[in-house]
Amino acid sequence: MNKLKNIGISALAGTLVSLSAAQAGGVSVGGTWELSYTNLNHEKDTGNKIGMNKNISFGASGDISDGGGVTWSSTIGGTDAMGLSSASLAINMGGIATLAYDSGTGGYGANAVDNIVPTAWEEVDYGLSTGITDVGGVSASKGVLNLTVKAPVAGTGFSVSYVRAMGGGHLADGATSGDTGKGKGIDLVIDLLDYDSAHFGWRTGLAAEVEFPEITCHRQRKDAAVQGGRGDIHTCSTGHKDKPYAGTMYQKMQFGPLHLGVQATFKNPQDPTVAGILNKRSVVAGAALVFGDTLSLSYGRAWDKYRYNDRNRNTNSTGGTVSSDGTDRLGSEFYEYQTSKFRGFSAALNIGPVAIKGTSNAVAGAGEGGSSAPRKHKELNLSIAF
Repeated sequence: MNKLKNIGISALAGTLVSLSAAQAGGVSVGGTWELSYTNLNHEKDTGNKIGMNKNISFGASGDISDGGGVTWSSTIGGTDAMGLSSASLAINMGGIATLAYDSGTGGYGANAVDNIVPTAWEEVDYGLSTGITDVGGVSASKGVLNLTVKAPVAGTGFSVSYVRAMGGGHLADGATSGDTGKGKGIDLVIDLLDYDSAHFGWRTGLAAEVEFPEITCHRQRKDAAVQGGRGDIHTCSTGHKDKPYAGTMYQKMQFGPLHLGVQATFKNPQDPTVAGILNKRSVVAGAALVFGDTLSLSYGRAWDKYRYNDRNRNTNSTGGTVSSDGTDRLGSEFYEYQTSKFRGFSAALNIGPVAIKGTSNAVAGAGEGGSSAPRKHKELNLSIAF
């Protein structure tokens, strides 16, 4: 009996050895160290303005015997806890199709095109608490499955992302996320043309996403009607009216060192609350000058407009006139809409593994706590890669 058991173990060990011998690939280790100096509004207490960030990344890649390849990467944030920041696994099927599992990199799906307007370093809403409306909530989640198919050279193709439970964290193998309080999500990216060369580039495309919450007002009304109630008068003031959705269209061009881009986005959060947002829409535009791998400069503008469910919000208790010029704006677009305006400048200088980067961003209008005064974020960054 023992003899047979030993033979079985030996045979299994031989099998494992043969399988391991058939695998081949390369491993790489890299990272970045950053030191930043940040300056905010003069009326905000910033305290210590110098901060540090450090990341270490591990990667591996190998070829598949029948063509294509597989890549794996993990990034660990250099905090005291040294927690996993992001990870991904991608299988390239012959250079046309890629199947990937993404846990936090955000490099796939609609999140990868949430704002493709060219910048030298950071986007125009970087460092400001009021961010520009964009897509990418689905593919920015952890645990996303993505399929990307692209034609060679022209880059025409599509990308589909799916996540079973939005809002979950990183999972070890064999683990489950449990109830995250959110439902499934799916997004789609279509690149009509995506061509990139040394001196000329052109990208035109669109993307959309849909979330599927477990409970919505629409579903509750249907359930009430099925149970013999009045679904048409069923009240619902929390959660979502129906499935939240968003869409965006983008255009990016390159002519020598000049890079131009514009993008428009619409988003409906399906917020049923009286004070909630009915929809959001944004337009982002910018230009960048790129001189080889050494110097880049950029400037961008953005307009973000919110439409609220209550068009008479912010009026006085009697519902009368509150405007300073004496005009009765009750029920007009004056209270129904709110607009934020962004502007930003970025620059980056690369000297081998060392980079010096800077940005100066500002938002006016409804941004940063609703104040009409411009709010600013300025940052100078020193980065060393290894």
